Amino acid sequence: MCGICGVFNREAQGGRTQERVIEAMLRAIRHRGPDGSGTLILDQAALGFNRLSFIDLEGGMQPIQNEDQTISMICNGEIYNYRSLREELSAKGHIFRTKTDVEVILHLYEECGMDFPGRLNGQFAIALYDERKRQLLLVRDQIGISPLFYTVVGDKVVFASEIKAILEYPGVERKLNLKAVDQLMNFPGIVSPVTFFQGIYSLEGGHMLQIVQGQEIRNLEYWDLCYGPDEEDRGEEYYVERLRELLKEAIARRLVADVPIGFYISGGLDSSVVACYIGKFLLNSYYSFSAEIGSGDLDESRFQKIIKDYVRSEHYSTKVAEQEIWENLSEVIYHAESAVKESYDVAAYLLSALVRQSPAKAVLTGQGSDEFFCGYVGYMLDLFRNMQKGKMSAQECEVNERLWGDPYFRYERNHPEIRNIHRMIYSQDIRGEIDSFSAWASSPINVDRVRGLSSQKRRSYIDYKLRLSDHLLGEHGDRMFFSHSVEGRHPFLDAELLSFVVTIPDKYKLNGTNEKYILKKAGRGIVPEEILKRRKFPFQAPGMSAMVKQAQDTRFLEDSLIRKYGVFDVDYVNEMKKVYTQSDFKLMGAYEIDYLLIVMTVTMLCERFSLTV
Repeated sequence: MCGICGVFNREAQGGRTQERVIEAMLRAIRHRGPDGSGTLILDQAALGFNRLSFIDLEGGMQPIQNEDQTISMICNGEIYNYRSLREELSAKGHIFRTKTDVEVILHLYEECGMDFPGRLNGQFAIALYDERKRQLLLVRDQIGISPLFYTVVGDKVVFASEIKAILEYPGVERKLNLKAVDQLMNFPGIVSPVTFFQGIYSLEGGHMLQIVQGQEIRNLEYWDLCYGPDEEDRGEEYYVERLRELLKEAIARRLVADVPIGFYISGGLDSSVVACYIGKFLLNSYYSFSAEIGSGDLDESRFQKIIKDYVRSEHYSTKVAEQEIWENLSEVIYHAESAVKESYDVAAYLLSALVRQSPAKAVLTGQGSDEFFCGYVGYMLDLFRNMQKGKMSAQECEVNERLWGDPYFRYERNHPEIRNIHRMIYSQDIRGEIDSFSAWASSPINVDRVRGLSSQKRRSYIDYKLRLSDHLLGEHGDRMFFSHSVEGRHPFLDAELLSFVVTIPDKYKLNGTNEKYILKKAGRGIVPEEILKRRKFPFQAPGMSAMVKQAQDTRFLEDSLIRKYGVFDVDYVNEMKKVYTQSDFKLMGAYEIDYLLIVMTVTMLCERFSLTV
């Protein structure tokens, strides 16, 4: 992966972008690609590229152009099926100038036009300029692993892998988006196209932006997670064996590189499956990484050691102390470009720093398994809620219907119940505007896609949209990996694997109260039994209660800063601080919202990026 940026003139008479502007944008995201930079300045478009090299180390620099230089492209990402595509395109007469995986995109576009993204299996953010058509295409991979942001400044479309690069473009406004704040308080994280920067948008996963000179910008969906009607049950043995086969292939595709690749070991089932498949089938030598955080029941180091010893990897480990959480939080917010309500992003940040100290430049993770194999407690809670449908209030039913397409489906929390808290936490001035930026105003998903689905399939789809794409893969994933020039790869999000997973009957994913049933079956004989038999528990990191009790640096909660931005109520924040310091106060991070951490990190974000409200 890499970092990309660029500018496109929407009007034929738009001025030529100066190279120094592109260079300034590239400097802002140098951490995404320290191995080299490239620019291409054309009359109507300018493209910039920072490289983190994996394939064709000598000849894989971008931007890349086709044979007659009428099509130009930059790509942040990896194309895992590039070998078969390259063979197909070469047979049709296309000439390749590099050995890199992403060059297939150019020639696939020449063959398939705007249908080309659907042929790609990978993680990618693409900017492709067609000079003949005076057209720019911005494309994000199906799931939304690779980020891509954009804004409009006058007659220019400005885009980049991270928002901090866009902020380097002259005339871009620095203003806090209150809708993002409200989404953070109501959902696991913010949801594309929303960002914390008003007027700057995140391209949704599975979408393509078509920008043609003199025409309106079109946002086109080319893919979405699709749970169709239940298919004929082909029996447990079939699904187990097919899952094993596809998992092995997905992992193998993500080990292709001309540099060393490693993997994370969390101690949980998902990363253990990846590690053990690598150890048993695919590599003879490898690097593994883990972060130790928490103590007692939350300490997973024992399980991390089981996997490390089992696969005999060269292992790197770091113990994340609470002090490090607070010392690194501001830097994490800078890279995440987002406020947070859990501190575990810091653990991800420090873990990527550990990878950077090793020979490895990329790591495989277990991300995505929970969302598609029923790994969260919500899937089990749905079983009990279905028996208590009549106990929900009319107001909650109305909200559930509007947001999730089912009056009796509760996602995360009872929203009407917590709304009063949200109204109190906002400043008096902001309360009067709440209807204009409320996360409840409209559903963050296409509700028609989940109507009529089982509660399991509905939750999986919503988890993918609200939890996985922008939160776990975005600010917690991509941004933390690339803060130290490391790439994350996610076998469970392989396009071919996912197309099969959506066909697996519900009962094989959640068997009674046994979550990830089919995945455990696929791991039998490959993953140690002690890991397979573990009960999943939510990962937790220290919250604001620990910070204020330990008298850590809380300058971002000072009255003067809270008043400066005017988002939150000073008196309410001070009351929260008193509650958080009580000796018997304990916040259950997996189930309760750390409002004080939201307040603090929103203030941090405003300070780091000089945002106004």
